[in-house]
Amino acid sequence: MTDISNWGYYHKLNPTGTPYPSNLLYTPRVNPEKTIMCAHYCIDPAYRPEETTIVPENLVEWFFHRDVKFLNQLSHLKTTPALYEVDYENRKIFMEWNKETLSQILFTPGRDLDIEIPDWKEQMKAFFISTKENNFWKVSLYPNCFFISKDGQLKTIDNYAVIPYEERFIERKIIEGIIGKDGAYRFDHSTDERGFIDFKKFFEITITKHLKERSWGNTIFSDIFEEVYKND
Repeated sequence: MTDISNWGYYHKLNPTGTPYPSNLLYTPRVNPEKTIMCAHYCIDPAYRPEETTIVPENLVEWFFHRDVKFLNQLSHLKTTPALYEVDYENRKIFMEWNKETLSQILFTPGRDLDIEIPDWKEQMKAFFISTKENNFWKVSLYPNCFFISKDGQLKTIDNYAVIPYEERFIERKIIEGIIGKDGAYRFDHSTDERGFIDFKKFFEITITKHLKERSWGNTIFSDIFEEVYKND
């Protein structure tokens, strides 16, 4: 298997411009050429030294297999990164990468997403149209969940957060261990009396409210929701 001992960590940028661990499930490492990212699904205190939420081991395993599953199942989409290698024993996924995510562009002073990637909004809308055509929602939609490939194509990582329409209702207790304080209200408002999360409702809250208030700071996703999902 690929040796990643000399690969560096990837950190997202928060809206304040502060580097921060990108997620709670895996440690992202990038090769020196910044062309491959290894998502190592593990509990890594060195990567998250200040994190108090420790995701249970069984949940890390569950999301690892979902990420692999949907990288394969959605490989026909332009927005899915190429999958190069999977180390099942050590829970490592090696995939296409290109330097940085949109968080670096969006939250670095002096950089402008509209200037550097003039068609990013059109590409984002095309991505959501493709999710609808292929009958799934993707609920991890922060700027650090997207990057631009070498040929200018929008790509999305964190495909563990793909929810096929047929899996619309998932029992909350299954994923309770990953629910953080920042986004807990989305789960609360989407959980029914049986204790199941309605991910259609969760997705709507995410795209019409959460993304504007907690990350992107613009209304593009609300606009896309109206255009793509208004008749659902």
